[in-house]
Amino acid sequence: MRRQALSAALLMITGSAFADTVNWADWLSGTAGANGSAGGTFVTADGPVSISYTGEVAFIQTGPSGSNLTDYFVQRTPAPFTSTLVDNRPPAAEMIALSTASSKTLTFSQPVNNLFFAVVSLNGNGYQFDQDFEIVSTGCGYWGCGGLTKVDVGNGQFQANSTGGEPHGVIRFTGAVSSITWTSLTNEYWNGFTVGTYGIAPAIPEPSTYALMALGLAAVGIATRRQRRTG
Repeated sequence: MRRQALSAALLMITGSAFADTVNWADWLSGTAGANGSAGGTFVTADGPVSISYTGEVAFIQTGPSGSNLTDYFVQRTPAPFTSTLVDNRPPAAEMIALSTASSKTLTFSQPVNNLFFAVVSLNGNGYQFDQDFEIVSTGCGYWGCGGLTKVDVGNGQFQANSTGGEPHGVIRFTGAVSSITWTSLTNEYWNGFTVGTYGIAPAIPEPSTYALMALGLAAVGIATRRQRRTG
């Protein structure tokens, strides 16, 4: 029994040491400009999730079929895009570039389970989001090295700010995410981003489902007590 318990504990420890695979966005099309837009998809084990982006677009990379094939998600040391939570970096040439201080919104056809937001070259700039997040990783990327810091500015707004240099990294919005809105804090030549997820978020049971579950558990409890009395 002790050996079995030890083996189970070791499995839990070693299993938690491995990062999960992230399904990064496959950007399919986009329109550049102050009132730009873009569309893409997450290909997950549970099925595809459509991605809709509205806001300013400096330029967009749509993978091997596009004209700009530069890999801005190249990793140097320390790696900015992989971590204990993210096993795989974003694919090459799949990025939306931004350049103006304006509002942007991402919407998903289904809520996703954890949203990872990868940034490229956020130098002297920052993003203000409409929901909380955590900084997963920063490091050295295509344009150099730099860090990020999170600031709670109140009223449900949170900023990811550059601490200097050329920040490349990943932040995460936990739980089920159906959309996010953010604002670039300053104008810049350009900075870029893409997004990824573990998959489709689990469905939340309706209140009536919880009630039925409670009734079922109560019935099991009553039956168990009766058996004890008669046994």
